[in-house]
Amino acid sequence: MSRIMLGFLFTVVTVHANTALDRVQGSDTTGYTINRVQAQAWQVLERRHTSSPQQLVSNEPLASMPDLSGEWEIFEVEDNKRYKATIDKAGNGPYSQQGGRFTTTKYANRLWQGTWQQTGNDREGGFEVLLTEDGTQATGQWWYSRVGSQKNIPPREHGGTYQWKRLTPVPAIRAIP
Repeated sequence: MSRIMLGFLFTVVTVHANTALDRVQGSDTTGYTINRVQAQAWQVLERRHTSSPQQLVSNEPLASMPDLSGEWEIFEVEDNKRYKATIDKAGNGPYSQQGGRFTTTKYANRLWQGTWQQTGNDREGGFEVLLTEDGTQATGQWWYSRVGSQKNIPPREHGGTYQWKRLTPVPAIRAIP
């Protein structure tokens, strides 16, 4: 290929890449703001000329997450260990084992995922449980991500099986006025 053709090809690729990067960042090369919602991929929902900051726009309702609040009994199957957790609506809260705390990172289609930390023995990791349809129980697994100064523990490799049982009634769903 001639130098002129290579130079032209490089220019086209550069302009295309910059335009794609601008679109990911929320504007295009013509000064338009692109409002979008994240699903599997970014979708352009509205395009309008503006100098105001980008704003996420959604025409779909937020994913429904149940109220996870209440007192839960956690059973670690392999160690035959039981303890209690006091969880808030969003799925976060302390538990009675080694000064522990659960933090929910994701909930979708009854799959509840998060992290746990234990200050009493300097450990942390992750968990994933599947909530029953009635919201009274969950089963799944837990794993270590760090023990003391050892941080290179592969996810889901070392841990065990969880069985969760809600000890308090499932909160009633309130209608929005």
